[in-house]
Amino acid sequence: MRGFWQDFQRLIQQPGEGLLKIIVMNCLLFLMLMLIRIVMIISGKAWVYEWLLEQLTLSADIKANLLHPWRFISYFFVHVEIFHLAFNMMFLYWFGKILQEVIGNNKSVKTFFGGGIMGAIAFLIAFNFIPFFERQSGSFLLGASGGVFAIVLAAATLRPNYEVHLVFIGPVRIKYIAGFYLIWSLLETVGTNAGGQIAHLGGALVGFIMGYLHEHPLNWDRFRKKESPFIHADLTREKKPRKQAEIIDEEELNQILDKISKSGYDSLSKTEKRRLFKASQKNE
Repeated sequence: MRGFWQDFQRLIQQPGEGLLKIIVMNCLLFLMLMLIRIVMIISGKAWVYEWLLEQLTLSADIKANLLHPWRFISYFFVHVEIFHLAFNMMFLYWFGKILQEVIGNNKSVKTFFGGGIMGAIAFLIAFNFIPFFERQSGSFLLGASGGVFAIVLAAATLRPNYEVHLVFIGPVRIKYIAGFYLIWSLLETVGTNAGGQIAHLGGALVGFIMGYLHEHPLNWDRFRKKESPFIHADLTREKKPRKQAEIIDEEELNQILDKISKSGYDSLSKTEKRRLFKASQKNE
């Protein structure tokens, strides 16, 4: 028992194992709920277990959920059947390992939670706005299937040809496994577990989007305001360096003036005329 507790502490403290921690939390909560169920039934207080389950699962009643907002998260940590728990946790472990190798721990955990929340939204939309499902009053949602399906679809989107070995079948590409369960969930939306299957589809949508966006990230530059093609001429005209004004000292200027007084203006050379003109502009 001591060794188990030490392993549990190491797992909790170990960084980068978010999905494994989620698996442990699901298993521990399942054991705790089953223990409470047994004790309450034996003591004749089964209603306590039923009340606790009601607080943790997602109701089809939107108003009730808004009064208990934690249900949008807590419901996908609750399982009441061992095979439901085992199926979800095995898929979460297998496909989670594949996904973590591609997008890392943090994005994998976000994908799981995003799938679970989207599964809840899909469930509430269906059971409040689609007449066929509205007639199924008293429905509630539990289990990690929405988050698990998000992990499965994200892994299949990013690594469709990754092979896993199935008992009695052999190597199978995960895109076929994901496709099979996706079609199965779609066909079972009119079955006895319609709410769960709808949550599967909601989670699968998130998984596909997360996988697609990882390989095709949004280019936000396309949505930014483009510069006007009519740019002011002053901004585009190449500015020429200004010539530095010629400096004529007083002695040179006197020599030119003496030459004019002796021989006239026409006796000046072109250079002397230019320099005299520059000197006159400077003095204006």
